[in-house]
Amino acid sequence: MGTEMIREFKFRKVYEMASRVELYAFESDSSYGEINWNAPNIVLCICKPLKASILHHYINAVIAVSERENYRDNSDSYCEIDHDPEVTRLEQIFREYEISVEPFKAYLENAYPNGDTDANDPFYEWFVCNEDGFELLWEKITEEVFHILFGNRTFLLQFNLALADYLRYSSVKIPPQYLDKKGVIKRQHIPQWVKKAVYFRDQGRCVLCQKDLSGLLSTDRSLQYDHIVPLNLWGTNDPCNIQLLCDKCNNSKSGDLIKTGLKYASWWDY
Repeated sequence: MGTEMIREFKFRKVYEMASRVELYAFESDSSYGEINWNAPNIVLCICKPLKASILHHYINAVIAVSERENYRDNSDSYCEIDHDPEVTRLEQIFREYEISVEPFKAYLENAYPNGDTDANDPFYEWFVCNEDGFELLWEKITEEVFHILFGNRTFLLQFNLALADYLRYSSVKIPPQYLDKKGVIKRQHIPQWVKKAVYFRDQGRCVLCQKDLSGLLSTDRSLQYDHIVPLNLWGTNDPCNIQLLCDKCNNSKSGDLIKTGLKYASWWDY
C-alpha cells in the first residue's frame, strides 16, 4: 500500500457525528432528502461506483444540517466564552485541522466594541462570518466518519435498505441509460479500487460463512462481490453497498435477499 493511501485522521467530534448519522439514517426517512439530488455527480453515485460515494454525501448533509440547526437554536449557550468550554473546544478543533477562522473573542471585540450583545445573536453571526471554515471542517470530519461507518456492515445494511426505500418512492431522476427494463439501476462493472477496499474491510473472508478467500489457506477460493441490497430491490452500485461473498453464499443469497454478515475477527481471545 503506497503512502498516498495513508491519511492522518484527528478523530475529533467524529464519534459524536457518527452516532448522529446513525440516528438520522435509522429514524428519519426525510434525512435522505437533505442530499442535493439535483447535482448530477450525486445521482451518478448510486448508478456507478465513485470515490465520493453517496455515503460521503449523506454524512456531509447530516452534519451540515444538524450543526447549522444546533448553532441557530442554541446560540445563547455559546456566547459566554469565559464560561462555556464549547467555543474553546471548537477553536481547538479548527487549530488541529489547520483551518483558519477568526477567534470568537476577537470577533466580539471587533463587532461589539462596547460589549453590548444583548439584542443580537453574536455566536450565530460569528458562525455565518466563518461559514466557509465550518464547511471545510465538516468535509474533513465527513471523511473520518466515513472511515468508521464503512467498516460497520450492520450500519451499511440499514443505510442501503433505507436508501433503497427512499429511491423507490421519491422523485429522484436517475438517467435512463442506468436503468434496466424494470426501472431499477443496472449492474455496473466494479472497479479494482472498490474490490480492494471491500476485500480489505472484510479481511478476505466471506462475510456470511467466514470462508477464507485469500488463497493463502485454501486453493479453492472463488470470491464474489455482492450487493448488500440487491439492485433488483432498488439497491445501488455505490461502494458502500458491496460486500465479499464466496460463490456458494452468493448463489444462495440471490437477487431477492437482503443480508450481510455480523461476524468479525476479534483483536484477541477475550
